[in-house]
Amino acid sequence: MTTLTVNIQNEKDLPVLQEILNRFGLAYTVNADGEYPFTELEIASLVNTKQDFIEGRTTARNWDEIEEDLNRAYN
Repeated sequence: MTTLTVNIQNEKDLPVLQEILNRFGLAYTVNADGEYPFTELEIASLVNTKQDFIEGRTTARNWDEIEEDLNRAYN
């Protein structure tokens, strides 16, 4: 399976693209700006990380790992 991410600048293009994908029988999901579907595991990890920070028990993360998370969330 291959995943294609498309950033749509003009909202009027979305229905046209959806129609094309439907005609080809392709499955797709639509995420609006500002929405990011965090999993329950990711949410729990964020809560634990926050608590570790508050309690002074943080550990350093590799920048490549942080950059990968940011790219996944915002690209």
